[in-house]
Amino acid sequence: MQLDQMLFERLTTDAGLSALIARYDNRPAVFYQQAAPANDGKWGAPQYPRIDFTIGLQEDPARNTSGILTIHVWCDFANDVEPETIEMQLRRILHAVFVRAEDDTYCIAWLRSDAWQVRNQADETLETTGITLTFDLIAFPAQVTTTPDPIKALNEWTKELLPQATVIGLDTFDGWIEPSRNQPVVYWRIASQGMHQQKHAMTWMDALIEGHVYARNAPDRLAVLSQINTTASQINHVPMEDGSPLFLYNLTMMPQMNYLRQGQIAARARYGILRDWYANPAAEPKLRNINTAINGV
Repeated sequence: MQLDQMLFERLTTDAGLSALIARYDNRPAVFYQQAAPANDGKWGAPQYPRIDFTIGLQEDPARNTSGILTIHVWCDFANDVEPETIEMQLRRILHAVFVRAEDDTYCIAWLRSDAWQVRNQADETLETTGITLTFDLIAFPAQVTTTPDPIKALNEWTKELLPQATVIGLDTFDGWIEPSRNQPVVYWRIASQGMHQQKHAMTWMDALIEGHVYARNAPDRLAVLSQINTTASQINHVPMEDGSPLFLYNLTMMPQMNYLRQGQIAARARYGILRDWYANPAAEPKLRNINTAINGV
């Protein structure tokens, strides 16, 4: 199911939100991009409050896709429902949740709410009032790449530490996830990577790794962050899939960072990759002319 369809279904099937808004075609008055005209026979009575939403996406080099979700809440003065009441319901439904749409995993996070009013052009009296909610929307592609892979190692280590967590790149899910302290969402990614040193048997690699921890409120995020940070600080390394160690240095927890775009945990990691001829002796380069005498001797 596409992202706009997933959002439409979530908004129209929530009982708390449905009880506050008008009906259109025997369902809650939620529209993608633009509401139906007032003379449409599918409207019930009244026609307010109503909701419409739009999605704007763009290419993101680090995350594949990012963008903005905009939701408009429309009310009129003939109805007792305040737009702020509907705004609270929308934040409850959508803030800090994850959704699996088609082949991408997205996180939605509330950014801001702006109230507005529309005047009647005939007598300049207030006729319509509402709120526009803006949500950040960003994709979370899997980060597992080659073997041995530091992200895969951290994903598996995190799952052992937090069995109830959803680890993006390791766990699969359908639909929606509302992360909490007991069931957080964790995402590890490589912010930068480069070669540290080449030896005969292996190449040492350095990586800056960021960890994102998601729960629906700040105290729950802090609790999970502290658990991961404290445990990681007490170990010497994380085992990788080939049995080699992934060393973690300068582990830093930063709960004030934007949990969508910047990890709240940053760590310098170092790991080794075996050279081809050491991992596969048959591929080791052969010495040439080993019987050639020097200076004719």
